[in-house]
Amino acid sequence: MSIQDFPDDPTHLEADHLTFLFQHGGLSSPNPDAEVVSVNSRPLAAGSAFLGSLAAIDVQWADTTTQLPTRFVVKHPTQDPGGRTVGTMLNVWAREAEFYSRLAPLITTPVPICRANFIEGDKAILILDDLHPASPGDQLKGASADQAHLAVEALAQLHAPFWNKSRSSSLSWVPGIDGKGVVEGLGNAMAASLPRFTSRFGDVLPDQGIEWLHDFVPLLGGWQRDLVSKPMTITHADYRLANMLFGSNDDVSVIDWQTAMFSGGATDLSFFLGTNLTVENRRLLEEELIATYVATLIGHGVAISETISVREDYEQAHLWWMGMLANNLSNIETPNDESRQLFEAMLTRLYAAALDAQSGRFLADY
Repeated sequence: MSIQDFPDDPTHLEADHLTFLFQHGGLSSPNPDAEVVSVNSRPLAAGSAFLGSLAAIDVQWADTTTQLPTRFVVKHPTQDPGGRTVGTMLNVWAREAEFYSRLAPLITTPVPICRANFIEGDKAILILDDLHPASPGDQLKGASADQAHLAVEALAQLHAPFWNKSRSSSLSWVPGIDGKGVVEGLGNAMAASLPRFTSRFGDVLPDQGIEWLHDFVPLLGGWQRDLVSKPMTITHADYRLANMLFGSNDDVSVIDWQTAMFSGGATDLSFFLGTNLTVENRRLLEEELIATYVATLIGHGVAISETISVREDYEQAHLWWMGMLANNLSNIETPNDESRQLFEAMLTRLYAAALDAQSGRFLADY
């Protein structure tokens, strides 16, 4: 049996498909005695998982003493053409497979246990433990103060072990913003996306921000040179509430590792604070959350001297996300009002953060 023959929709996986996946494991540990006799599934995260297609499944084991849970989340690549274009360009499905295979054991940030991890060509399947009753945050509503503090602390826990460290051979699979041709390719993609992006979203965004976006894209190489002159780390690169599961005991687990990469830690901080908090909450909490991020880094062994540029890097990173979201969101359709509202909320919040920080002042340095 090959996953190339499996359904593209994870809700269509049947008991024999799941038995194969659990028993062989792929890049995860096999469970050779696991046999599924029935499965119930439902779509999950429709409208918010833009590069993946997800299902929540409940399985019944042939042997009731099987030492595995009965609730899981199955993840396939999205079937949306625009999402697949972005995902293919960024190699997101192979990156997530490698994350669960190699990187997850190295970090203290909580993540779900991966029970099956297969990738063949353009097909990929992950089976993760369902962390019920933990539930994702609501990005449209925006993070509460408690959620924001939990998320920022977990982010620093991810970044600290790799902060300004030499990259080991075991992490050679992790792409970096400093990779050969990366910025050139992204710059070309961003430039090509600008007409469609401004046509779709320009009427809800400030003219000053749109001007900065158009000025920034040709200067992307200058931003990269500044970034790589400072401490780098492994970043999540899609650090948003939909990718966090909040439990009832003041805990959070992080999911969706398709875009993990070496970059500046402040890029994750910018994306989270800039797009996941309402403008009012971000303005109210921004200073203390940045301070919490820095203090957590230091508490996990990062030297104080290696954190002195975090605030400035955070403010510059707003420009990076203006360019990245122009590229990504111009290619991904909004099939319903919720996804359209989410895109517009992310963008208007980010542009407000950039204007508040006067991020355009950095353009002259590139």
